[in-house]
Amino acid sequence: MAQWIPNPLEQAGDIIDHVTFFRLSRAGADTEPAPDTIWWSVLVELEEISIDTLAARISDFAQDLVIPAAYDAEDRARSLPRQPVTLFARSALVAHLNDRSQDLGIASVLLGAETPARFLDRDAAPRDLPGIEVADDVVVQAVVDDGIALAHDLFRRGATATRIHYAHIFEAEPVPGGHTSLGRGLERAEIDRILAECTFGGMLDEDLFYSRTGQLDPAREVFSTVALRRSHGTHIMALAAGAPMAEEDAKHPILCAALPSRIVGDTTGLDMVPLLYLAFHILVRQARRFRRQDGTPAPVIFNFSYGNNGGPHDGTGIFATLFDHYFGPDAPRATAQEQRAWLTLPAGNANLEQLHGVVPEGASGPVTLDLCLLPDDRTASHVQVWMPSCPKDAQPDFARITVHTPAGQCGTIDTQPGAHAELVGAENRRIAWLAYQYVGGHTRRGLVTLSINPTADLTDDTALAPAGQWRLEIERHPGLSDDPIHVWIRRDETLPGQMPGGRQAFFDNPDYVRFDRFGAPLPVDPPDSDCPVRRSGTLSGFSCGAEPVVVAAYVAQEAVLSDYSAAGPLNPTPGGPQPPRDGPDLAARGDDSFVRRGVLSAGSRSGSWVRLAGTSVAAPQVARIARGDIARATGSARDWARALAQADGLPLKDDPGPTRVGAGAVRSAPGEA
Repeated sequence: MAQWIPNPLEQAGDIIDHVTFFRLSRAGADTEPAPDTIWWSVLVELEEISIDTLAARISDFAQDLVIPAAYDAEDRARSLPRQPVTLFARSALVAHLNDRSQDLGIASVLLGAETPARFLDRDAAPRDLPGIEVADDVVVQAVVDDGIALAHDLFRRGATATRIHYAHIFEAEPVPGGHTSLGRGLERAEIDRILAECTFGGMLDEDLFYSRTGQLDPAREVFSTVALRRSHGTHIMALAAGAPMAEEDAKHPILCAALPSRIVGDTTGLDMVPLLYLAFHILVRQARRFRRQDGTPAPVIFNFSYGNNGGPHDGTGIFATLFDHYFGPDAPRATAQEQRAWLTLPAGNANLEQLHGVVPEGASGPVTLDLCLLPDDRTASHVQVWMPSCPKDAQPDFARITVHTPAGQCGTIDTQPGAHAELVGAENRRIAWLAYQYVGGHTRRGLVTLSINPTADLTDDTALAPAGQWRLEIERHPGLSDDPIHVWIRRDETLPGQMPGGRQAFFDNPDYVRFDRFGAPLPVDPPDSDCPVRRSGTLSGFSCGAEPVVVAAYVAQEAVLSDYSAAGPLNPTPGGPQPPRDGPDLAARGDDSFVRRGVLSAGSRSGSWVRLAGTSVAAPQVARIARGDIARATGSARDWARALAQADGLPLKDDPGPTRVGAGAVRSAPGEA
């Protein structure tokens, strides 16, 4: 019989990130029998120290550390108040980095993906990147995604000539003498060479091409979704930057980074974020190479079409501030102040997924959220409970958190430093971990995380969590803050085209109204509902920052907002009267009609067309429109987006509010792929 044990770990107060601790503790079950040999990607946020200083402080772990070659000497010597850096480290070093008592100068830690050693090049060294002179009307387009079919004819300007100036393939075995610590980096000349080698009688052998680029190697278990009929990155990049080969589009050179398909399959986002930061760092450096004839950098438009439920959803935190780090007022390089850079992001598709709960201010008695864990879920489930803002040296006890298992065992913690509890089963093996931590910086919030083991596994040595109805009770202590307590379940469902594994946990309160009176899904919360499960506040955690253009999705033929399109408002921003946004900035086409779900764009092979739906396909359409306006726009990207929606908007019949549609819906870009 499983039981909850309160405060079993004496050093729990020194753990920086409890999800990292939980994942490391079960690494053997998740990966292989020798967890100490595993290499991980890990995102650390340095506080007032440089990368070189951190390396010196952990010199005893030199054999367990790889600092990516993407960080040059200037990057490594720089010291900032907060600086996110992606590293590759073995388990012992990750645990050391996650220990606050070591006083390393680390503010936060986020554990990423297991990284097979054969994809790492520990000898790769930084290199200088020569400038590229371009015409004054050139706009660079950068895409971060997975499964990008580099050889698709929409990304070529000739049979053996590509428009892609640089592509980074994270899941490819490195080549000798390379300059990338993970995977392979392909310059335009090398892509052209491989295209020529794989073209016979004027016809390109695309399978051979992807084998030569390292994207596909079944014998060595290297897989990419470009092997399938439909690949997300190809579809997205074609919408943003695709052009028929005959047009020879020289005005829009492409930069791209392909994330490993295996980590995109883990939709919690926990595995993706460190490599996402590294991908942006690499592409930002590449984008700064493009210079006009007067020496100023050419403008660049980034698109990243993935969502994430994590983070405080208040415009702060590691998810929301990625773009600010590279292009905000405190960006580390002077070029960032000169280069006009916009980012388009999807609003997210979580509106109807029952992943968000709210404990309002003044709630009397405990607020209950019924957490449904599905059977045959082979990924861990994670729940975040974000407290109101408070200073680090005076953290009030905002609430008492109690978790009930389906069998009735209950564990309770207060929201105070060091508070934690674990659920253990047979042989004292951990099943779930409930803990409080403080997230500093601009976030300044207490965070309670509930991490639960999978409910199924293909091996016999995993401590499984029971499927069924768990219950989360949050009893708010009165008189401490006017701000609500927000709860989000991290996504862990399997995406189309990925191996089956994750099944999404969700809140299943009996008073949640799912359908309207006609039996259709209800896209907004009933105004008279007291249910703590809310559709509002489901905006992607990536999309809560002040700078990016955030795009919702609508159904074109029926002229209504797509039911799945996530909404604001945001959690109140610490230290500020208002969060940086109320919701998306505008909406673009996510579905052609109720019957023809999704929009057409490139399949994985040249000449093929497939459909994908979601706010993920809406965002690159706005990126495509933006490339014609970015050079002459006078305000911010969001100013441009709002003006676009107001000047040439598409009226929506359901009249959604600004927290769902922003300034309005825009029509598709002319000539899009």
